[in-house]
Formats: sequence, structure tokens, C-alpha cells
Amino acid sequence: MWLAGGFSYGSGLPFTYGGSEADALTQYGTAVVSRINFDRGRIRPLLTINSALGADLYKSEKINVSFQADGDNLNNRLNVLDFGGLFSGNAIAPGRSFSLRLTTRF
Repeated sequence: MWLAGGFSYGSGLPFTYGGSEADALTQYGTAVVSRINFDRGRIRPLLTINSALGADLYKSEKINVSFQADGDNLNNRLNVLDFGGLFSGNAIAPGRSFSLRLTTRF
């Protein structure tokens, strides 16, 4: 068995928005606007916590079967990556997610 963990931190990108904070609140809602610092012109810092757990279920000379479970953004924090970008518009990181993987090698 093995266990892994990690985190990602970003200090927040600068942004340029043509409207006011009230305009953004009307258009994007409280959850997104709360992650934006209009006074500094920067997105608030982002943080995600991730982990993975895996195990070899069966191992022989010819066959290896392993199982892996991953959890991403375990703190389930809304992270704004980009706000009002020239080419991409707004970018919101995915919320909490889980995945399972069963791998067979022969």
C-alpha cells in the first residue's frame, strides 16, 4: 500500500475588470466575487489539498492488478484562477472530486 498527499497554493493573479464590484456581484454572484480583491486588483490566494491511496491487489510474474483512489480539492474551496481574462474570460477551478482506478498489467 501507499499513501500520497499534496497541496497547491497560488498567490492570485492580477486582473482588469471594466465594471464595478457591484456589477460583478450582479453578474457572477457572491461566491465568485468574494474570491476577488477589487481594492488590490488581484484574485485572492487559492489553495487545494489533494491525496491518493493505492494498493497492489495481486502480483505475479505475469499479472499485476492495482487499485488507486484519488481525492482532489478536498477542502472544497471555490478557487478563482482568472477573472476577466482577455482570452479565457473567467476560470474557476473544479470543486471537490474523487476518482477510482483499477489497473491490470500483463
